[in-house]
Amino acid sequence: MGVSITVFAQHQIGDAGQIFDETRFDPRFPDMKEWAKAGVQGGIPLRNTLKIQKTITPQNNLQEAIDEVAAQGGGVVLLKNGEYIISKPVTLQSNVVLRGESKDQTMLKVVMKKMFFKYAPDQKHLVAFEINNAERVGLEDLTFRYAAVDFEPYDKSDFNAAWDRRVFHEHETRDTTLFVHLVIFRNSRNSWVDNCNFLWAGTHPLGLGNCEHITCRNNFMDRAYVKKDSFHGGYYGCWGSKYCLFYNEKVRRIRHFAIMNSGAAYNVVYRCDFEVDVNFHDQDNGHNLVEQCRIATPVWHSWDAIGIGAPNKHRPPGPENLLFNNTVISKGVAGYNRKMGDAQPNAVYQVTTEFGKPNVFLRPDAPPKGGTFYAVKAQP
Repeated sequence: MGVSITVFAQHQIGDAGQIFDETRFDPRFPDMKEWAKAGVQGGIPLRNTLKIQKTITPQNNLQEAIDEVAAQGGGVVLLKNGEYIISKPVTLQSNVVLRGESKDQTMLKVVMKKMFFKYAPDQKHLVAFEINNAERVGLEDLTFRYAAVDFEPYDKSDFNAAWDRRVFHEHETRDTTLFVHLVIFRNSRNSWVDNCNFLWAGTHPLGLGNCEHITCRNNFMDRAYVKKDSFHGGYYGCWGSKYCLFYNEKVRRIRHFAIMNSGAAYNVVYRCDFEVDVNFHDQDNGHNLVEQCRIATPVWHSWDAIGIGAPNKHRPPGPENLLFNNTVISKGVAGYNRKMGDAQPNAVYQVTTEFGKPNVFLRPDAPPKGGTFYAVKAQP
C-alpha cells in the first residue's frame, strides 16, 4: 500500500476540536479507545487563537523574553526571521509558545559543546532547549540546528549505499565534545512540537522523558553526530512517555525512533515517514500503535524496520504493540524484517515480547471493523 501524508491548510490531525468516530471502535481491540486519547488534551491551539505577547529579533535575549511572557501568564513569543545563536541552555516555561516567523528562516543555531558523560562522569547531559515539569508549552515553525563544528555527521545520502560500520558503531573522534541534545521534554504534559526542523543534532534531536499527552506533528529530522552504540545519541526518543501522538513526522539519518522504558504506553505513531527503524526496546509498557507509516531503513542502516534491542543490553518489548497498514523496507528488503517478506495490507501485526523470536509476527485477528485503529474523523 502507499502512504498518503497530507497537511491541511487549516484543520488537521491533532488540532483543537478533533473528534473520533466511535462507531468504528472495535470491541475486540479495547485499546482503540485509549489511542483516541493520545496527544494534547483538547488539541493543539490553532495559530490564530493564542495571543502574541512578545516579538523578538536575534538581537534580543531569548530566555528573558520567555521569562517575561511566563510572568504575564503565558502566550506566544514570536521570533522574527534570522539566526539566533544559542550558547547556553534555554528553559521553556508553562503556557509559553515559542513560534518562528517562518520555519526555514527562523534558525536557532546551537553552538554549545560538552564531553560525553562516560568520559567525564562528573558532567551531566547538556540540553539546548529544556522543558521540565511544565505544561502547555509549544514549539512552532522553527529550525533547530547544531552548529558547533564545521564538519558533517557520518552517514550516507544514498538510500542504497553500502553498510558502513563507522556510522553507528564507531566513536566520533573528530571532536569528542558534541554531547548536546537539541530539545528534551521531561515530566511534562499537554505540550507540542509542530512544524519544526531538527538538523544535525549533537546527540538526540528530540526526546520525551516520562511525559504525557504530547503531540509531535509535521516535523522534519535529519542527521546526528553521536550515534554510536551505548553512547546515548541519535535518538528521537519516547522514553517512558504515554498518550503521545506522532503525526506526519519525517525522520532521516539518526539512530532510532524509539518507544522504550517503563511507562511507555498508548502512544500513537500515525502517517509518519521514517528512514530509520522504529525500535521497541528496554521494556516499554506495551499497547502502542504504529499505523499507516512508511518505515524504510536504508541499506547502510544497521537495523530492520522494527527493532527490539539486544538481550545482553535491554529488556524485551511490552505486550500488544500493534502495527497496521505500514509500508516497510528493512535495509533495502521489503518487509518488517528481511526474513518475513512483504507486509500484508489490512493485516494486524504485533511486536514480539520475547528475544530469540522474530521481531514482528502476524496475528490471526481480522482487521478492525472500521478499517483503522485510529478512527479520527475528517476535519471540516
